[in-house]
Amino acid sequence: MVSEKNVIDHRLVLNRIRIVMVNTTLPANIGAAARAMKTMGLSQLTLVNPKIFPSPDAIALASGAADVVENATIVDTLEQALSDCVLVFGTSARSRTIPWPLLEARAATKLAIDETVNGNIAIVFGREDRGLTNEELAQAQYHLTIPVNEEYGVLNVAAAIQVICYELRMHALSLENLPEIDQQTTTDMMPLLGHMAWDEPLVDQSMMQQFYSHLEAMLTNIDFLDPNNPRLLPLRLRRLFGRIRLDRMEYNLLRGIFGRVQALSKGTWPPQSLTDAQKTEKTSDH
Repeated sequence: MVSEKNVIDHRLVLNRIRIVMVNTTLPANIGAAARAMKTMGLSQLTLVNPKIFPSPDAIALASGAADVVENATIVDTLEQALSDCVLVFGTSARSRTIPWPLLEARAATKLAIDETVNGNIAIVFGREDRGLTNEELAQAQYHLTIPVNEEYGVLNVAAAIQVICYELRMHALSLENLPEIDQQTTTDMMPLLGHMAWDEPLVDQSMMQQFYSHLEAMLTNIDFLDPNNPRLLPLRLRRLFGRIRLDRMEYNLLRGIFGRVQALSKGTWPPQSLTDAQKTEKTSDH
């Protein structure tokens, strides 16, 4: 019989959710987004190369949430914004060249909250006029969509952030009401595409950027990838490994394989020291 309730603090859970705004044009949208976040208990705001910032308009629209704006992290690239995150959602309202794992807002935010046990989670919002580029969306494991009215699907970026923050809060609050046994089940189950508690830490985005560079270099060395005409191969590989989500042991194993393949393709394996040692060993056996 389960009599005790979880002691999960929803505030600590929400502190691991990062809202990322890319190349925002209107400072007022930053302020409105900050107000939406604080209303729902979120505080991690990262701005990627905003057009105008800092700005009094952002502070004015933030109203009582000026602290979220003032404490926002400002970076030059999306890679910097995501470097320490273990799971990334990119918001998208349009179809892409290559289909990507797509979740509606409610399912995506539940997964985000569940995955905070593994580290920081980012939800990325694009420009007011054109959203995120294909290259930016390729840095996410999932694309997130809000099921709006098909006859009028216009949603301001700050309003979209409000919807997502509300859903995040509801899922975080629900954790406080789960019996302890249900918490364990929620953590250890394998929802969606293989997300579950694991025996090794998951690789963050900064490590995955190094992984993709190494993978593409290795494929170039063996003439499998033409860097001048890569077509969709790098994008498909990002989708593949984003869907798998590597832990650190798997990451090191694969990078070791890439390095060995590169050495073999360049004729530098086995190294002379190993060859000499093998010859010495054979001589001593006789």
